[in-house]
Amino acid sequence: MKKYLIIYSLTLLTLLSVGQVSAQSKLTEEQKQELKARYEAYKEKLNLSDDQSVKVESINRTYFEQLATLRNSSDSKLSKYRKYKDIKSTRDGQMKAVLSKEQYKTYEAFQKEMKEEFKENRRQQ
Repeated sequence: MKKYLIIYSLTLLTLLSVGQVSAQSKLTEEQKQELKARYEAYKEKLNLSDDQSVKVESINRTYFEQLATLRNSSDSKLSKYRKYKDIKSTRDGQMKAVLSKEQYKTYEAFQKEMKEEFKENRRQQ
């Protein structure tokens, strides 16, 4: 879940930074602040340079735009899943090119953490 929260927070911040707030976003102000705080912690742990920060935000912006398009498509669940995997693989490759080995390990740890948290939250529902 943390992964998805980080992803979602990066998306939210990206959308807010360009002045495009999704109509589907029904987050409270408190949730937005929590996501922003998580994003800042994520950036801090990755210890991004200014150049890396710009590149990572660009990668994430593209990633989330593709996810939004995929989410709104009328494709089957299997087709969406396969496309998601391709989109994620592309993003991971781009992140690997931008981040140092140590930063990429931290990035992967965040991804794994988020996935586990998401699974746990789904079990509780």
